[in-house]
Amino acid sequence: MPDMKRAYLALRPVRGVSPRWLLFLIIAVSLALGLAARYLFRPSEREAASATPASHTSPDAAPSIIVLSAEAMARGDIRIIAVARRSLPQELRVTGRVQVNEDRAVRVGSPVEGRVTRVLATVGDRVRAGQPLVALHSHELVAARSDYEKAKAAVARAEKARAYAAAELERANRLLEAKAISRREHLRAAADLAAAEAELEQARAELRRAEEFLHHLGAWPEMSDEVIIRAPIAGVVLERRVTVGTVVTPSTDLMTIADLSTLWVIAQVPEPQAARIRPGQLVSITVAAFADQHFTGRVTYIGESLDPQTRTVQVRCLVQNRHERLRPEMYATITITLGETSPRVVIPREAVQEIGGEFVVFVERAPGRFEKRSVQLGLSALTPEGEWVEVTAGLREGERIVARGSFLLKSELLKGAIQE
Repeated sequence: MPDMKRAYLALRPVRGVSPRWLLFLIIAVSLALGLAARYLFRPSEREAASATPASHTSPDAAPSIIVLSAEAMARGDIRIIAVARRSLPQELRVTGRVQVNEDRAVRVGSPVEGRVTRVLATVGDRVRAGQPLVALHSHELVAARSDYEKAKAAVARAEKARAYAAAELERANRLLEAKAISRREHLRAAADLAAAEAELEQARAELRRAEEFLHHLGAWPEMSDEVIIRAPIAGVVLERRVTVGTVVTPSTDLMTIADLSTLWVIAQVPEPQAARIRPGQLVSITVAAFADQHFTGRVTYIGESLDPQTRTVQVRCLVQNRHERLRPEMYATITITLGETSPRVVIPREAVQEIGGEFVVFVERAPGRFEKRSVQLGLSALTPEGEWVEVTAGLREGERIVARGSFLLKSELLKGAIQE
């Protein structure tokens, strides 16, 4: 009985509260308790959910510490240096173009009017001084050979006249000693010999001129029927403008020959920097075809006026090209030293590696133990010891870094990231 009474009292509605609202309240409380129990009594799911982000590692992530044995460092030729401050050459880099040294180039022409009968060299040929280039047929050669024959005959006549005059003077000498002739007749014989000798000398001079003209035409001493145009210098044929049958005159350019052992590099330098360049200054020149090789040039000319469109000054450099690796019309980069910077933290360029889009160096924390360190770079410059680069952030003076062999540490770092 008491239990039934308590049940009756429990089910009896509270005064002032509708049974329907009471039912809704009981259902809402039950749902809330169920959700709370579901959350409280499933901790493994909650822990797993919260632990998942903490244990996830990006595929690109890599450890920052590398440990190398002494043997590995020796095999990798690892060299460690202390970071120091030093001045860098203050450099200006401009683009330019390789050109023929006009002081060592020749446009080959014809000395006479004529028609080309043979072309004996073409573009790209290497020729020596005096080598035949072009053969012509010319009426002037016919006239020159006629003049030569006439001059030769005149010399023969003059030689005979001189011999006769000499014999007459010798005879006059004997007669004068015998007092068979007067002194006036003796003087006349001496004058005749002098005149004959003068005529002989003039005839010989005319013959020499005729020979020289034939030589100029390339027809001496072989006495060729063609005018032979020869190379005035040794070099390479850069341009050919004639073919067989071309009619040429003394104003016609037949070929262009250049000695490529020296070349010009022409650059356009901005107005503010041009005033800091001096004739005779050494420059470094690179071209795309030989990107790892630096050619040394010397400033030989600085323009007297500005280009009104670009506001630049032409600077001409002379570069030695003994192995003829440089070619006319190549584009070039010219590096000109303008002075030195103030002392700053700099390291060798080979100490810097790129990982994940950022520049890094490897700092020695202990013997054989290295830390990857991100750095920010500034100016770079070539020095006699190689290329050096400024570090604007990430390193302090006195820290020890891997200067040579840093690629080995980069490889070990990436290998460790892949294994993980």
